[in-house]
Amino acid sequence: MDLRKVWKLLRERRAVSTIVSNIILVGTIIAVGFAVLGWTYSTSNSYAAQYGSSVLHDINKLSERIAFEYIFYNSTALRLSVYIINCGNIGTVTITTGYIYNASWTSSSFVISLHFLNESTGPARVLGIGQEGYFIWPSITLQSGNSYAVKIVTGRGSSFASNVTA
Repeated sequence: MDLRKVWKLLRERRAVSTIVSNIILVGTIIAVGFAVLGWTYSTSNSYAAQYGSSVLHDINKLSERIAFEYIFYNSTALRLSVYIINCGNIGTVTITTGYIYNASWTSSSFVISLHFLNESTGPARVLGIGQEGYFIWPSITLQSGNSYAVKIVTGRGSSFASNVTA
């Protein structure tokens, strides 16, 4: 090819026609739109899954029911025995912490080590539906004749309380 023809081609640059530029612009907008649509779809699915998990957790928390069957204080051994039963609809109630309050609302907390009445084996501190258990609060001094509130907290955050007179 002749050098003059190349030079002529370089000098005679013409602009892209309006139709071609509009097609390129529309194609770019469609590609960006699909990218945004994909991101929105994945983000909304993630939020829906998180919301469903949160609602299920709250429903399970509301379905927990723990009843105090018997609370006994042994003043010679300084032990408080608390017998409980899972009377709710949730089979995996984890008992985490216990509190005892006196009349002046000073409290004492205790990490619960749950024992089962039927000596069944299972995960520690977990009560199944209808399962009974007990825990012993060691080395606690309660004044005879005074009223105390015993409260337990589950793994989902539900709390259950009962009163006892020493």
